[in-house]
Amino acid sequence: MDNIFKTAMRTVLILAAACLLLWGILPSYRAVFAGLLLGVAASSLNALLLRRRVEMVARSMANRSVRRMGLGLGSRMAMVLLVAMIAYRYPETFNLPAALAASMVMPFIVLVSAFIWNKRQ
Repeated sequence: MDNIFKTAMRTVLILAAACLLLWGILPSYRAVFAGLLLGVAASSLNALLLRRRVEMVARSMANRSVRRMGLGLGSRMAMVLLVAMIAYRYPETFNLPAALAASMVMPFIVLVSAFIWNKRQ
């Protein structure tokens, strides 16, 4: 699982670097690339939150504790809502559709990363 997540995070960092490079090269599309950067940042933070929460649930199941835990859906939804609010508040800086589309990119990257790692084994 760690290899899959490391590969996914490396891919997201490459995507963010490409967006930053294109933000500097293409000034007419700066709002779009800034929105993509904002969404990718939120998506990677959501993945880190979900990973931490899954590890907490697995640890509590291994210890056979009866404490009930959710998967933290509210905090991840709040992160995407924050991205939408920032992009809506500053439309000249961040493109709202680009930010919302990029905030959902990490699950697909993890899926492709898992597929690649499972093919190798």
